[in-house]
Amino acid sequence: MDKTAKQLALEAVTELELRFIEAVEHGRLRAELTYEQLGSYIGLSKSQISKRQDGLIKYTVRDMHYISQLLGIDPLVMAAGLGAWLNDIDTTQVLRRLDLAPTQTLK
Repeated sequence: MDKTAKQLALEAVTELELRFIEAVEHGRLRAELTYEQLGSYIGLSKSQISKRQDGLIKYTVRDMHYISQLLGIDPLVMAAGLGAWLNDIDTTQVLRRLDLAPTQTLK
């Protein structure tokens, strides 16, 4: 049985990247953010965020920095996997950071 492109891409993603992808998804949901809001903050489209979350494109160190900055969590803590840090995400502060950020200029 042939593997799909998505399956092949997921196999190429390292364990660290998989943990970061999972952390972004849970952090995003905890902060009540859409892919569009997350992408807007770091200068990416909704589609580009979706591809990163599917493992088709790898997150860059820059992406990791800005996502963790938005959520108020150290990127190394996020990359270590899920944990109590999820409880430290303050939705009000995340939305405030979104409002203060210049749209599409972080590239």
